[in-house]
Amino acid sequence: MKKIFIITSLIFYCLQLQAQCYDFYVKTPNNSNIKACSSGGYSSSQVQQADTYSRTFAIQVFDSGTNSYNCHGYAWNKKEGGSSVWINNLGSELNNLSTYWTDNSYYAYSGNMDNLKVFYGNDDHTAVTTSDPNVFISKMGCGCLVSHNKNNSPYAGGNLTYYRKNPPSISGPSAICSGSSGTFTVSRAPASYTWSKSSNLTQSSTSGNTATFTANGTGPAWVKIMESGTEVSSRTVYIGILQTADFSGSCGGPESGSTNLFFGSASSSYSVSEFEWGVAPGWSVVSHPNFPSATIPMGNVRITRNSSSAVTTTPVWIRARNSCGWSNEKALGTITSSSVYTVSVYPNPVLDVLNVLIEKEEAALTQSETTGASVSGTVGRVTPVYTIRLYNLMTGVQVLQTSANEAETIQLNVGSLPNGIYVLQVHDGTDNPPVTQRIVVSH
Repeated sequence: MKKIFIITSLIFYCLQLQAQCYDFYVKTPNNSNIKACSSGGYSSSQVQQADTYSRTFAIQVFDSGTNSYNCHGYAWNKKEGGSSVWINNLGSELNNLSTYWTDNSYYAYSGNMDNLKVFYGNDDHTAVTTSDPNVFISKMGCGCLVSHNKNNSPYAGGNLTYYRKNPPSISGPSAICSGSSGTFTVSRAPASYTWSKSSNLTQSSTSGNTATFTANGTGPAWVKIMESGTEVSSRTVYIGILQTADFSGSCGGPESGSTNLFFGSASSSYSVSEFEWGVAPGWSVVSHPNFPSATIPMGNVRITRNSSSAVTTTPVWIRARNSCGWSNEKALGTITSSSVYTVSVYPNPVLDVLNVLIEKEEAALTQSETTGASVSGTVGRVTPVYTIRLYNLMTGVQVLQTSANEAETIQLNVGSLPNGIYVLQVHDGTDNPPVTQRIVVSH
């Protein structure tokens, strides 16, 4: 009977008398207000009674009973480097504690259980998990701070929700124009942190959780949040207009089952507002129907030869725009279309490896089919063999030769060739004239 009375009293001490206690605020990692107070308001005898009883559940005692903080104050504030506070979550303040997860400072989690917050939904209690999933650490009201078996406490088990802290994040501009400044803000900042930055940025000011950096160079840059010498968050930023080396693209085709429909793709590791494509007159570039929701406008495109009277070969190039302006143009390669077969070449200019993609046009494919030997009741088809030659434009000397089948990508190693202009010739072994393209080798 006495034990039942003590349990009832302890729960009363831990919960009921807290209902109207708050006289200041503490902050969540996302800077939302949490109502708190500096004392639970219990008498010395009540604290002593709670201390004595809470020790009966202890595996290890970390702190004696006290009025200065309770279970919520320990788990959500003191454990995170904050001060000792008493945080209530009853009566009119029922939603006070939930601000920690409704403002996205924490999120419900079911992975590794070490160092999580665990909320007892049936009994308005918070504990902290350990590396042992069956052992929690909690402050038992005005009683002790102890480790205990999760199923051995004065609080009703079940309806437990585990919460993990969202990591710090840095918000700010994705680009800083040359000579200008950008301001960055850290959310969910660690209790003690410092800013770090790349050498082409200068830290010019700091205020609270924000810092301003001024560009002193160009190109890729970064800002980081460090805690005890360890990176906890970083943000990539680009200084100035993008250089052609900082974005990439490709072109080729034709698309399977189509005539004169080719593809292009462009991307960058840095923030790009838009890619702009260029092709020869008589060709056009449109958004690709397979990528209607591309996050970068015109990042995936369809390249089309508008009519049979248009030139059969087009160079393809792109440029990229960030908040500082448009980059220079970058050549991606060339595309050739004929009534018989198409040749796509990239990159052009080429550094070391030239990709040559040969595709038979569907209409011409039907016309050029020949009947082969019958095998198990099926009719074979003779596939043309294409000869690929590369000539030095100035001397006319052939420098490379290979062969390929349709729908095959051939890689020509031109790394050993001198810089200069060359002519690529592709022939299908018929009376059709060869397809030729100009290639620039630039190491």
